[in-house]
Amino acid sequence: MSGWAQVLLVGLGGAAGANARYWLGLWFRQQPWAQNFTWGTFVINVSGSLFLGFVAAWFRDRGGPGFLLLGTGFCGGYTTFSTFSLEVAEAIQKGRWDLAGLYAGSSVLAGLFAFAAAAALVKSDPAG
Repeated sequence: MSGWAQVLLVGLGGAAGANARYWLGLWFRQQPWAQNFTWGTFVINVSGSLFLGFVAAWFRDRGGPGFLLLGTGFCGGYTTFSTFSLEVAEAIQKGRWDLAGLYAGSSVLAGLFAFAAAAALVKSDPAG
């Protein structure tokens, strides 16, 4: 498969995933029962992880365009939490619980720190 075909598959899947995330998130934000918890993000992350589990099990060993379109593209546009879940699960499957725990814990903490640092930098910017 050519490089351009790969780019097209990932791009099409990513566009579909990003749109699915946007519209599903919007729907959750409009629900009165969903106002006290981030249900949209929660459902998107869990459903993306579930879907990527199916996609990885089906396409990863078979090769071909399916994983590029649905795994890398759609799930990548829908949520990167699904990829994070896959990588932690792969480490566990290899018996590397230490690596899985380190990766999961450090990813969450580093992500929170990076977010807080960026927010603080923007707030301290005289132009902002």
